[in-house]
Amino acid sequence: MKTFILALQLMTRLPINKEIQVTDARLIRGVMYWPLVGVVTGVIDCIVFVLLSFFVPKSVAAVFAVLCQLCVTGGFHLDGLCDTADAIYSARTRERMLEIMKDSRIGTNGVIAAIFDIGLKILILCQLDSPVPAILLAPVAGKCVQGVLMYKADYPRKSGLGASYIGRISALIMVVCLVVGVFFIDLVLFLEGSRWLLLCPVIFTVVALAYRFYIERKIGGMTGDTMGAGNEVTEVVFLLCLLVGQRFGL
Repeated sequence: MKTFILALQLMTRLPINKEIQVTDARLIRGVMYWPLVGVVTGVIDCIVFVLLSFFVPKSVAAVFAVLCQLCVTGGFHLDGLCDTADAIYSARTRERMLEIMKDSRIGTNGVIAAIFDIGLKILILCQLDSPVPAILLAPVAGKCVQGVLMYKADYPRKSGLGASYIGRISALIMVVCLVVGVFFIDLVLFLEGSRWLLLCPVIFTVVALAYRFYIERKIGGMTGDTMGAGNEVTEVVFLLCLLVGQRFGL
């Protein structure tokens, strides 16, 4: 339970006033609980969407659901997306890219990435006939691929929070992280009567692996920022999968 609470404290801004000793071992074990953190985030987002849907149009409720996720996570993953976009598309050396990621300022590429990320999420949710499962499951999809992104990955910096777990988790932790998330996603999709449940997790996991390969080619490993960007990319891919499934009746 302490490890799960630490994962919540790390990945969200929920007011959990419990002091827990932070150790590398506990951070590494906590990766298994990241999909459950996604479940907590998704449930809160769904509550906001459902409540607002009684008073405002679905499109407006979708905007606030996305905003709620940003508030719950403190823009943690979105910040990683912005920093990664600024660095990767700066056309600089590997060392300079890593420096750019550490810069607290956001450049043009980061702003563009944030606009497209938020805009696509809102637009897709507005197009879905039943956006509640999408709102609930998108954070889970983003979290469950994190083990795949960090397993046996190099950490290209000498120090940092990511050094505590990137490249240090076991195969078991990676598998548990992925399986727990995929099981929850498939369960909800099955209850929704979707035939898309078998292929959808395969697609976003393959995209996550392709993203990891691309990032490693660019900077020689994974960082906390690229992990956050991977979360956002996976969420968008998952939502696109649901939209395609709806389009073709899957």
